[in-house]
Amino acid sequence: MTSNGYYSAENKEKSKLLNASLTKEGLEYAERNLLSDDSHLYLDKAFIEENFNLDGKKVLDFGCGMGSMALWLRKKYKCEIRGIDIDRNHLLIANLLKVKHNLPDVAFNYKNVLVEPLTSTYDFIYLNDVAEHIPLSELQPILNHLAKQLNVGGVIFVSYPPWEGPFASHLNVIFQIPWAQYWPKFILNPLLEKRNRTLVGEKDLKSEFQNLNHLNHRKFKNILEKAGLRIVKRKSHSKLNHILGLKNVNFNIFPFHYLVTKELVVLEPNY
Repeated sequence: MTSNGYYSAENKEKSKLLNASLTKEGLEYAERNLLSDDSHLYLDKAFIEENFNLDGKKVLDFGCGMGSMALWLRKKYKCEIRGIDIDRNHLLIANLLKVKHNLPDVAFNYKNVLVEPLTSTYDFIYLNDVAEHIPLSELQPILNHLAKQLNVGGVIFVSYPPWEGPFASHLNVIFQIPWAQYWPKFILNPLLEKRNRTLVGEKDLKSEFQNLNHLNHRKFKNILEKAGLRIVKRKSHSKLNHILGLKNVNFNIFPFHYLVTKELVVLEPNY
């Protein structure tokens, strides 16, 4: 496998070390996501609890970030879990968090699968808020590789905010206004320049936004076909699901797809 994009070998260079302030910010953020039922991870947690029992399973958290979900899975289930990422700053926070919560058997490692493919196999592979950050040309070979690392009966669970949705821009942290990705560039770009900030990871807010791949369900389906995967379950979470009686309804057709905050998709290989 070779690559020249986001998952390229260039990312193996060591990132700048986090200062004390960013380390504290990252650890507090990750711990809140681990412990709170009100964080942005609540949909993933609820979906996993409703659809899977991971006791005794071998789990891979691909793009584990600061480790919140991997550690939550280990606390929730008696599973063997490994988290991999290409952001060393995120991995630093993840390892601090696992020590704080005394979960030494959770492994967090740097791993670029397009340069150094996986050798182990897994029952459950999880990608949370990762797919939208990977160039579309690299997402297909990555998913194809992950599919080959599944044990018989294993699945891949992917969750991501679709590009049409209100929070796809990842800019709500500074603008507090939905659908910022549709703002005219002559308005958005000066605001990004003015309010840009260093993130806990290896990027700043502006570059993170500019590197988003505009992933939506149509693009994702095309990628899955090439990757040898098929959808076995899909939940399109919408703001309309908060209305009484509509919790389990998928509002994923025009124009309601503009209200979808997160796609949650379970995948199996095409055997």
